[in-house]
Amino acid sequence: MTVQKIRVPEALRLISDPPTALWLQGQLPDQKGVAIVGTRRCTSYGMRLAKLLGQAVGRCGWPVISGLARGIDGAAHYGVTEVGGIGVAVLGSGVDVIYPRENAGLADSLVINGGGILSEYPPGTPPAPFRFPARNRLIAGLADAVVVVEAAVTGGALITARLALDQGKEVLAVPGDVDRPTSAGCNLLIRDGAHPVLGVDDLLETLDLMMGPPPNHGVKVAEPVAPMTIDGLIGRSARPVGAILADVARAEISGELTIDAGRLGGRHLETP
Repeated sequence: MTVQKIRVPEALRLISDPPTALWLQGQLPDQKGVAIVGTRRCTSYGMRLAKLLGQAVGRCGWPVISGLARGIDGAAHYGVTEVGGIGVAVLGSGVDVIYPRENAGLADSLVINGGGILSEYPPGTPPAPFRFPARNRLIAGLADAVVVVEAAVTGGALITARLALDQGKEVLAVPGDVDRPTSAGCNLLIRDGAHPVLGVDDLLETLDLMMGPPPNHGVKVAEPVAPMTIDGLIGRSARPVGAILADVARAEISGELTIDAGRLGGRHLETP
C-alpha cells in the first residue's frame, strides 16, 4: 500500500513534544477519536471486552485509536474492523514494518475500512523497545478520550493514560479484581479520578457526555464473523492434525484464542 509523508495535524502540534514528521498508510480521520489500550499480557476476559468495546465505538462512528500490539490493542482493532468501523494504528516502527507480524492482516483491514497506519518514524524503521513509549504520546494526542481495559502498574497503557491526563484528555478505565495484576493499573487510575467503565452501554453513555453525540456516519454495521470450530479449522488445512492442535494450544496459552468448552464438546473457538 502507498506510504505518504503528511503534515502534522493540529491535534499533535498542540502536544508538548510534537512529532517533526509523520508517515501514513491509508487515511487519518479528521474527527474525534477514542483510544482503547491495554496490556499485551491480558486475560481472555480483557480480550473479549476490548473487542466488544471496539465494535461498539466503531458502530457509533468514532475512530478507534490504538497501537496494533498483541493483546488489548489488537483485540480492540479486530472489533472495529469486524463492524466496518474506522481505526487508526500508531506504530513504534515504520508504517511498512508491521509489528507484530501476525497483525499485518489486521493493519490491511484498518486501511481498507477507511482508517490508517501512522508513525513518526520513516519507512523501513524497525521496531525497538524505546520507540513504543514515545509513540504512546501520539495515541493520546490523537484521541479525545482514552479507555484502558487492562493494565499492570507499569507498561505502555499507563504511560498513554498519564500522557492523556497531561494533555487534558478524558481517561476511563475498566475496574477489576484487586488481586489481579492486569487490573492493578486500571484500579489505580480509577482511584486517582479516572471514569470507571462498567460495560459497553456505560462506555457509550459516558463518551456521549464527554464528546457529544457520535457521528454515526460512514460506518456500515456488519455482523461479527461466526466463530470457527476446530473441526472446520482442520478441514480447511493440509497440515497434520497434531500440528494444528499444537498451534491452537499455544494460541490459547498466549491469550490470542479462547475455547468455549460449553459448546460443541469443547471444540468451539473464539478469536479476538
